[in-house]
Amino acid sequence: MRTVPPRWGDEDWECVALRGVRLQLRVGVHAGERQQPQPVEVEVELYRRRPPGERRGLADCLDYDRLYHHLTCDWPQRPHTELLEQLAEELVAFCLADPRVEACRVVVRKPAIYAGRAVPEVVLYRQRALR
Repeated sequence: MRTVPPRWGDEDWECVALRGVRLQLRVGVHAGERQQPQPVEVEVELYRRRPPGERRGLADCLDYDRLYHHLTCDWPQRPHTELLEQLAEELVAFCLADPRVEACRVVVRKPAIYAGRAVPEVVLYRQRALR
């Protein structure tokens, strides 16, 4: 599992990660993939420059709970999606909708498609323009 941090400078960064999210989604281009949901695994890393001072509450932190609920409540209700790339792009947009998130890394995998002999995955890393 390789983490790709934002460009380091003289600033401190923090990363909040959500790993091992397992879902059943309708995804894929093959006819058999359109018949029923299949296992999908997701991991997300949220980055921001570490603000000065102590964290006093959730409002001071990056919120992985918001992300978890989006994945486990909203995603299973989605219509069929052909490409992992589409899922990953939509998840990046969701992550960056939080103005505290300055960069994110998203991984989406289909672990069962090749009967466990290979696992296709899409990895996206996006960073806001540096201030």
